[in-house]
This record gives sequence, C-alpha cells and structure tokens, in this order.
Amino acid sequence: MSELFKNLHFKQIILHNVHKPDDSGAVEPTLSSSITKLDPKGLAKLEERISSVLGSKTSSLEMDVADKSTISCYGLSKLLIPATPTAFLKHSGDIAKLHTKIHISKQWPDGTLVIISGTTGPTNKRCLIIIKAEQQAGFTETLKKGQIIMKYLENLILTPQSKLYKIGVFIEKIEKPSGPVGDLIAHVFDSNIKANDDRSAARYFYANFLGLRIPNNASQRTRDFFELTSEFISSLDTDDDEKLDLKQALFTYLKVEKIDTIETEEFGIKYLESKTHDEYAHFMRSKGFPEIAISKDTKLINRQLARRKLSFNNDIKITAPSTNFSDLVKILEVEGEHTLIRVKGHLIGQV
Repeated sequence: MSELFKNLHFKQIILHNVHKPDDSGAVEPTLSSSITKLDPKGLAKLEERISSVLGSKTSSLEMDVADKSTISCYGLSKLLIPATPTAFLKHSGDIAKLHTKIHISKQWPDGTLVIISGTTGPTNKRCLIIIKAEQQAGFTETLKKGQIIMKYLENLILTPQSKLYKIGVFIEKIEKPSGPVGDLIAHVFDSNIKANDDRSAARYFYANFLGLRIPNNASQRTRDFFELTSEFISSLDTDDDEKLDLKQALFTYLKVEKIDTIETEEFGIKYLESKTHDEYAHFMRSKGFPEIAISKDTKLINRQLARRKLSFNNDIKITAPSTNFSDLVKILEVEGEHTLIRVKGHLIGQV
C-alpha cells in the first residue's frame, strides 16, 4: 500500500444525492441539511475501506490539476479542508451543484456524493475526499430469538464492489496543522480509467467534474518503466532463457495488453516469482519510480516495442517482431563461447 494513504482519518463527512438529467434538463441535487455522524466502528470501517482502495494502486492515479478556479473542486477543497461545520455544509453543497452542472448525459448514473475532510499519510497531511457512489440493492441478516431474519435494502453505498464508486482526493503538498490551505496535489480512483472501451465515463468524473487531467509526463514515465524494468531483468541471477521470457513479458505488458495504466506491483504479481517480486519493488522505489499506477503512453518507445533484439559480444545481432518473439526465437543451449539458437522460419536472403 502507498504510504500516502496509510493512517487515513476522517474529520467531517456529509452526503448529498446527485441525479442524472431528465427530459426537461438538469435535476437539482438533494442536499443534506446536516453533517453525517458515524459510530466509532462504522467510521473505522469506512476509513479502512477507502484507505485500502486508494492505497492498492490499482486504478488509482496521481493527476495534474487543470482547473484551479475558486468554483472548481480544487478551489472548493481549499475552503472545505479547514472549514467549520457550517461552512462545510455550505461549500460541500456547492460541489454537488457543480456535479449537476457537468452531468449532461442520461447514460451517466446518479448516486451519492460522499464528501470527507480529514488527514492522511505518515505526517497527517490535510485532505479532502470526494466520492461518487452508485446505489445498489442488497440484504442484511439479523439473529432474533433463534431465527435468522433477512431484510432487503435498496440503497446500499460504498460496498466492497469498487466498480460502483469513483474517488477524487485533494491533499496538501506541504503539511500544516491548521490555517489556510496551500497547494494541493490530486489523486483519482476509478476503475474506468483502465478500460479502453469506457474512456468517456472516466473522463466525465476526473476531467469535467474534478477539473483534473492525465499527467503530461506519461510518456517519459512509461519509458522509465520500460528501461528500469529491463535493467532489473538483466541484473537477475538467472539463466538467459528466463531473462528472455521476462523481457517478452515486459513487451507483452506494454504493447499487447489492453490497459491504459501500468504499475510496478501489477507487473510484479503477474510476471515475477514472489521472491523476485519484492526485490523488484525495492529496486523501482530506489530509482524513484512511483508506486502508484501511471497512465500508459508508449509514444517514446514504440520503435523499441515493435521489434526485439538479441545482441552478442562479437557484434552479432538477431531481431524479430516483439509480439511473438518467444515463438520465433528459442535459445536452446549456452555453453562457453557458444549459444545454440533455433529460429522458426526459412532463410530467404542475406545482405
């Protein structure tokens, strides 16, 4: 789990219902008239669930702030983080109204905005969390006089099914115990960010509503991921055949898999042995690579991803398409100064 979302504690919580437009246009939000109170057990469970979702790094991205105006989520967060209960009630309603303004499609679901002020991380940085939660139906059970009674509920929110909510977080860049809030950094959790077939659903939340954008340096970070992971694989104390398989896995992860984000933990779990996974995570941290997911942009490494190349110490090179490299080229044996390789294909010419 990312250190940034450990030690998460909530101060004020409020819920507002937001609605999708009808045939006449926008439908005003249903605003709560009081701060939400949770019992200690419920509060601890909510803190644990949100911390786990944000800290898991899956579908969680650090974002750039595109809109810093006073009426944006960024501007309103600076007011809400240190707000009194009265001010928190007022300005959280402004966030719900902002959501109504941008909610222009009937295809986007209505739901509940859960707005939370609190602190997070090892140094207790102040933060504001904005959750868009979809309602779902479910059942509860209670034991009464030896009988188990089941009750149907229609309006459950914030269940473990993370696909039913999106989260935006604004966190102080430099921690301050009180007073006016300085610059904020932003993170977003949204399972749609990873789905190639649902980009508009993700964009409406993080861009139109939260006023954020995918970081401009995504292509450099993707290149760093490729180069650092390649360096780590080359440094492993294992045979060349295993290294070739891992290099192929890296090419597959970046070029073939239909994902919009990449992350160290995901690659390690998918392709590395458990004992190597921890070593890889430590290596990437030591190089300053982010622990969270980053947006995938292969623009700077497309040429390298198109073809794989084997290089030998006497200036011999073998190249092949990267997508099925392991099927086309096999290293059969390495003995002393000789490498026995089998190539799937007929020799049709030479230069």
